[in-house]
Amino acid sequence: MYETITANIMVKNVKETIKFYEENLGFRKVLSVPEEGEKLNFAIISKDKISIMFQEQESLLEEYSSLQKNEIIPTFTLFITVSDVRLLYEELKNKVKIAKEIHKTFYGKDEFAIFDNNDNILTISC
Repeated sequence: MYETITANIMVKNVKETIKFYEENLGFRKVLSVPEEGEKLNFAIISKDKISIMFQEQESLLEEYSSLQKNEIIPTFTLFITVSDVRLLYEELKNKVKIAKEIHKTFYGKDEFAIFDNNDNILTISC
């Protein structure tokens, strides 16, 4: 039955978004459409067991007109688990915009949250 789920996130600029995730979080581009060029319509990135898709706003709106809005307003967060949350926090705290400082949650996990370059919130936990 179900095997995987991968977020396809609407972004203003796929190329800039790939750069953010590569430089700050260590992801790598798996594929893009087109493969190279100044304007990419779509891309998949991955790291370890995580894959994320990004699709340029205009392209995604052509595909799903029900998403039509004047601007992209994030309406979700991504929850990412890592093996060493404190190490990653130290690596990122001066490189990216922090949404929530590292803290102990009510359910006993250490976690923090950052904004990506599109103001999506990435909560990182271990």
